[in-house]
Amino acid sequence: MNTCIERVIDGPQSDLFVIKPIDGKGYGMFAKRDLQCGTVIICEKSLMKFPNYSSSIVLESIYDKLDSKSQRRIRSLVASHPYKHSLLSICDTNSVFYYISMVNHSCERNVFWIWFDYNNKQEMKLIADRQIKAGEELVGSYIERFHSRERRHELLQHSWLFKCQCYICERHKIDKEFDEQWASYSKDEDFLIDFDTTPPEKSIEIFLKLFKFVQEYFHNSLLQMFLLHFSVLIPCCMLKRWQDVVKYAKKALCLGRIIYDDDYERYLIPIKLIIETKVPMQYRAGLEKYLK
Repeated sequence: MNTCIERVIDGPQSDLFVIKPIDGKGYGMFAKRDLQCGTVIICEKSLMKFPNYSSSIVLESIYDKLDSKSQRRIRSLVASHPYKHSLLSICDTNSVFYYISMVNHSCERNVFWIWFDYNNKQEMKLIADRQIKAGEELVGSYIERFHSRERRHELLQHSWLFKCQCYICERHKIDKEFDEQWASYSKDEDFLIDFDTTPPEKSIEIFLKLFKFVQEYFHNSLLQMFLLHFSVLIPCCMLKRWQDVVKYAKKALCLGRIIYDDDYERYLIPIKLIIETKVPMQYRAGLEKYLK
């Protein structure tokens, strides 16, 4: 694959975002107008489909069969590991989505991406994780967010050859206590979903702690709030706290419908099963509209 081309970016036909150059960072994606939390910013198909762990030879053979526009777009993507085979490095870095590949990293994201595979639609969706102002850069997290600053920098340096300088990283550089609090989130989350060993009372205590953290320090994240409300359902069932089960299930179903949209039914089957198999009928009043 010849990579010696001038990098020219195709302008998106969208009223939601625009691609602009950023000094020292290449390109970035910016909101064209105010975006509500849960807005689907773009649905994008991969420029090139390939099996996991494909060799450079396999990638080249797939690439050679693409149309010229797709080939040009792939060549324009940035490779973070120039010492690798060029196409292999591009695929490792970007997963070969054209516009979504231009979303830069921040440890405090304002967007997230989810892969959808339903009704023969295989596409990546970029979704607003909170309200976003017009002109604001759209940033996602390339890694698990809730590591210590040092660990996040190690992961980013290894896979993408940079160290993050976002607001969170700069704050953690000074505020070590907050850095430790941030890093503890993932450990607490693991305890929350370890239903076999974590007592249900402890799980609910952890849920309330993480809920407060996301509200105060992580912009009331749409995705994190969905995961938390889903995770607390089993501990509440174990304690037969049916009113809490219904309350948290309603919230999880509402958030899940925003995130999964057309694929809502398939992704929220586990929540429906919990309600239908665990919650006594007398507590299900008002849940019908959420389950449709």
